[in-house]
Amino acid sequence: MRRYETIFVLRPDLGEGPLRQSIKRIEDIVGHGGELIETDEWGVRELAYNIKRERRGYFVRLDYVAPGSVMNEVERNLKLMDQVLRYLSVMVEEEADAAQLRSEIEARQRRLAEARSAEAEAAARAQPEPAEAPETSAEPAEEAAQPEPQPASENGSEQN
Repeated sequence: MRRYETIFVLRPDLGEGPLRQSIKRIEDIVGHGGELIETDEWGVRELAYNIKRERRGYFVRLDYVAPGSVMNEVERNLKLMDQVLRYLSVMVEEEADAAQLRSEIEARQRRLAEARSAEAEAAARAQPEPAEAPETSAEPAEEAAQPEPQPASENGSEQN
């Protein structure tokens, strides 16, 4: 089976319910003849130009392994859905194994989670701790090391 990636843009003014229903509908179509590997919701983003009088769109990326007929059915449904502004499907690999791809994605997600936790720990360590008041300052220590000059009258070397 082939690996495909389909990115589609939904209207941004859809509510949470219709948005989830639209995504679920496409995922179900993929599930009938192929295997869904990953659904990546990018959220609302600015469009480069107006599409159907919309300046923004809700972007979704589907990564799946399926025969070409499933990809054609996905595109046919995207074309018929009124809430879809644009879509694009691309064949990523000619031959793909869904189980191997899922394990690669899980490994990538684990590495990302570990990197985020390491960043959080580094940020926590980088925060300055409240400074404690020093018991002695450096200036009095320097003054104590140097002998204090004595006035001429006490010294006795300058007698007239």
